[in-house]
Amino acid sequence: MRSSFVVLVGCLAALPSHAEGPRGRITGSVSSQDGARLPGVSLVVSAGGRAVARLSTGSLGTFRSPELAPGRYVVKARLAGFEERTAPVVDVAAGAETRLDLSLAVVTLRETVSVLGQAPRAAIEASELREIPANDLGAALGSEPGLWSLRKGGIANELVLRGLQSRDLNVLVDGQRVYGACPNHMDPPAFHVDFAEVERVEVGKGPFDIKNQGALGGSVNVVTRKPESGWQATPNFAVGSFGYVNPSLTVGRGGRALSFLAGYSRRAGDAFEDGSGRRFTELANYRRERQGDRAFAIDTGWGRLLWSPAPDHQVDLAYTRQQADSILYPYLMMDALRDDTDRVSLRYEVTGLRDGQSNLRVHGYFTRVDHWMTDEARVSSVAKPRTYSMGTQADTRTVGGKAEVVFGRLTLGIEGYERRWEATNELAGSGYRPQAMIPKVDVRLMGAFAEYTRGLGEGLELVAGARLDGASSEADAALANVALYAAYHPATRIRVSDNLPAAKVRLAWRRGDWQLAAGIGHAARAPEATERYLALVRMGTDWVGNPGLEPSRNTALDLAATFTRGGFRVDLAAYRSRVADYVTVYDQARLTPPMGMANRVARSFANVDATLSGAELEWSLPALLGRVFVSGDFSYVRGDQDGDTARGIVAGPLAEMPPLRARLSARYDDGRLFGRVEGVFAADQSRVDASLSEAATPGWGTLNLSAGYRHGRLRLTIGLTNAFDRLYSEHLSYQRDPFRSGFRVPEPGRSLFANASYRF
Repeated sequence: MRSSFVVLVGCLAALPSHAEGPRGRITGSVSSQDGARLPGVSLVVSAGGRAVARLSTGSLGTFRSPELAPGRYVVKARLAGFEERTAPVVDVAAGAETRLDLSLAVVTLRETVSVLGQAPRAAIEASELREIPANDLGAALGSEPGLWSLRKGGIANELVLRGLQSRDLNVLVDGQRVYGACPNHMDPPAFHVDFAEVERVEVGKGPFDIKNQGALGGSVNVVTRKPESGWQATPNFAVGSFGYVNPSLTVGRGGRALSFLAGYSRRAGDAFEDGSGRRFTELANYRRERQGDRAFAIDTGWGRLLWSPAPDHQVDLAYTRQQADSILYPYLMMDALRDDTDRVSLRYEVTGLRDGQSNLRVHGYFTRVDHWMTDEARVSSVAKPRTYSMGTQADTRTVGGKAEVVFGRLTLGIEGYERRWEATNELAGSGYRPQAMIPKVDVRLMGAFAEYTRGLGEGLELVAGARLDGASSEADAALANVALYAAYHPATRIRVSDNLPAAKVRLAWRRGDWQLAAGIGHAARAPEATERYLALVRMGTDWVGNPGLEPSRNTALDLAATFTRGGFRVDLAAYRSRVADYVTVYDQARLTPPMGMANRVARSFANVDATLSGAELEWSLPALLGRVFVSGDFSYVRGDQDGDTARGIVAGPLAEMPPLRARLSARYDDGRLFGRVEGVFAADQSRVDASLSEAATPGWGTLNLSAGYRHGRLRLTIGLTNAFDRLYSEHLSYQRDPFRSGFRVPEPGRSLFANASYRF
């Protein structure tokens, strides 16, 4: 696959990209009238009445357009709570960057559509991701307020949003559902997209995403790149400590009727060393001769075709193939030898219907993951009849779609999908007899939603929405181990239907320097196939799902405030969530006599009620000397679960809650050169679930440095992380049973990274 994509993009790059001559760019910043930089401003660049580029400002209010043909352009800027601004005509010259700095006025009595009114949301641009020393999206996004990353090894970090992990989140790629195949989220959804594909990442916090079912704790949507106007090619090369290398190439052409984009990327690296200089393979249970193995090697190729059969009509077809040959996961009992993913997406969109007030969007998609994992690199495989003592073949595929129509302030839509998930396990202790660990479970869902926005005058806005879904979960009767379910649980049904309602109401108000918002939201998600139908007989402790599990339902109150004056900005959000029937892990005693079963206890799943409360604060100071930006943030979440004496579940701290984290950053940026100094600090975490053997972790602090240079089409970034070579572990490196290895993965020690890209 790798060689074919290299040939493809190489041939495309050889095409005469110079035919249209040198191109230019528009760069600049957007601020409020008091000088405060504004992140998240939507910008549309148009020529001849047609949009040729869409972008948004980054965390410091800066932007940089794609390459544009020489000519005259109109730039329109829009941000909720501010007057829409159309800049004077901008002249773009060949081979030059044209500077454009905009100032937006605060809306007074006019009706607005507020981002805070929709949901607490943040956007991270691709340019920002390239300045972070991360090799996957989980690690990169884990630095944002309210987000943490859960480390499993050298790559494939899982996202944690306000204390909830990916099983309680929607992690989407262009609105497409992408699920991993591993029964323990070895390959989380964000792992299956490459940096070079990404345009930006949108993060919605709390149960306020009405358009996508199952967003119990929030939604993360990865928006991938589209072709830009004219021919373009972007080679990118990143390197780092511990053998990390990431070359990529993207080639495309944007035209009025037909556009395409194609790319290839490879990510590979060795096992990193911690602050004491030891590789994680030396610390975990890896065989001595395998401690020098590559930690990961991943190839990704993708293509995208856009066709406009008529004005305001667009067909968007995209395909991505990812192949992961070998990935080490010291956090778990096994490593991946194969993890291959296919993503196909077809989208049709019509805009400007009914005098420009209505839009229609239809989206269909297919995703497939083929995953093989064993312990052949671990000491547990020594002296076994095969090269491994345990192995699991897991497969999942998802087919789904959505249709929505926008009538002014009203959006109506339907969504449906089907996911099939199966996993077969082999254990040396059982003579490698195949066991249906996940017995070919089909989850089907269909629902409808509506969302309405209305301005109430005096800077006040209301957003309300609701949806209702019907879901069914069914295990294959020929594969389901009903006898094992019955040994530990009263319920043994292999087909379950669930009703999943969701709703939200938010009010946003803006006056002068203040913007305030309050909302209440409710969302639900059905238990996963592993939680209901997992079945594995093993020595010591069985692993068994609970067919009687109820859906988890989160009701959350969210409050937010923004204050801006004289270049100073502060954003504060506080929330409290009550999750009814949260799914937790516990020890379940066998209910029936032995009947040939040796174990008396199983690790299983139960519903408990839980409460999560927390807050996030972001602030930035006025630019010092016009070019130095000082900012910071902190994030905190506290989780508690109710007890269940019948099951032996003790009331107290909820497991796997991240500790308080703070960040302080100073950045110099003159549009060409930038430098950044950043300190990150985490408190100790002593609120742990002792019944699951969760251990406390001490606090820590690190220093990170980075610098960069931008000139024309060239962009260079270098950096140093964990500058003092601190030995520490994130609290989230603990893993709940039934899949934990018992090893707490440390964070990398002092690390260098560099990234270079050039746009033709």
